[in-house]
Amino acid sequence: MSRAHCRCTVVRNYDYAEAAEKLRCERRFLEDRITTLLHQKLGRSVAFCDCELALIQARFTVAPAPGVPDGESVSTAVALRSIRPSGRTRATASA
Repeated sequence: MSRAHCRCTVVRNYDYAEAAEKLRCERRFLEDRITTLLHQKLGRSVAFCDCELALIQARFTVAPAPGVPDGESVSTAVALRSIRPSGRTRATASA
């Protein structure tokens, strides 16, 4: 298998616990998604290098919503206050 993504000059492999610490996530997050994450399989052991961790981090990076200027966030409270009733009433079902 090609490791074209790897740019490590010195290979440093991390196990689940070390990788989770570097990514600042729960170990379980990596374990639950291992079939979709780039990693190395060494026998029964799973390992991640720095390049793989960088790609995992990039994959789960969340960009701001379109139309939201940099540095600002959408306030849920303001968004909820702008919701108004439609004015229609629902028909009640008689039993």
